[in-house]
Amino acid sequence: MIASAASGSPDGSPGRRRDARGEVLLMTASRLWSYKEIAAHIQVQPDTVRSYRKHGLLPPPDHVEGGKPYWYADTVRAWVASRPGNRGRAQP
Repeated sequence: MIASAASGSPDGSPGRRRDARGEVLLMTASRLWSYKEIAAHIQVQPDTVRSYRKHGLLPPPDHVEGGKPYWYADTVRAWVASRPGNRGRAQP
């Protein structure tokens, strides 16, 4: 999971720290989501979200770290709201 914080490194770039499993956490003003968080949000498996990206159905990632894509929560929420099957549904 990607963490959020109000500050990054002194040069203005996102700061980094590691979680308990040693995964890099990006420190940004907005929370970034991985495939796992997106999948949980739309109630599908992470492989489904990967497939969406492969087929051009997911917006481009807002950030890539170590080859892994991440999206701001707001980017994902806007994408979910615009998905054809979700029009008219209330979004959390």
